[in-house]
Amino acid sequence: MAQSRQLAAIMFTDIVGYTAMMQADEQKAVAVIKHYNATLEKRVSQYDGQILNYYGDGSLCIFSSATDAVNCSLAVQKDLKNEPVVPLRIGLHIGEVFFEDAKALGDGVNVASRVQSLGQENTILISEEVHDKIKNNTSVTATSLGHFDFKNVKKSMEVFALTNEGLFVPQRKNMEGKL
Repeated sequence: MAQSRQLAAIMFTDIVGYTAMMQADEQKAVAVIKHYNATLEKRVSQYDGQILNYYGDGSLCIFSSATDAVNCSLAVQKDLKNEPVVPLRIGLHIGEVFFEDAKALGDGVNVASRVQSLGQENTILISEEVHDKIKNNTSVTATSLGHFDFKNVKKSMEVFALTNEGLFVPQRKNMEGKL
C-alpha cells in the first residue's frame, strides 16, 4: 500500500443545521448544497487548494499555504451570504496529512475537524498554528477565544476567530464542539 505525506494548511467545513434544513424543506436544502459545492469548487481552485473529500454537508480541503487557506475561507464565507444563504462554519489548522487508499488521514486532519466543530454559522476558526503564520497579514484580523481541551487531543489548544467584516465571532460561553 503506497503512502504519501505532506504538510498542509487544512480546511474543514460544515453546513450548520443541514439535517434539520433537509427535514424542513428538501428543495431549499438541495439549493443550499448546490450553492455550497459550486462555491467551494470555484474558490478552492482559485486559491490553489484541493478538495480531498466531501462529507455530506461538509468538506476537507488542503492548501500549501496558511494565507491561501485563510483567503479562500474568507472568500467562501462572503460568497455564501448570497442567496441561497449557506450557514457555514470553517475550521483551519496546519498539520501533516497522509494519503492511504485515496483517503486523507492524520492528526492534523483530526485537529482541523475539532477546531471546526466549535464554530457557528458564518464563523472561521483557526488554530494557534495558523494564527502564527498569518498574524502579520494586515488584511486578516483575529481574536483569541482561549484554550480548549479537545476530545482525544493530548494538548490544550488556543483557538482564534477571524474577525474580518461580515464574520460572526462566537462568545466562548456559547461554544460547543468535540471537547
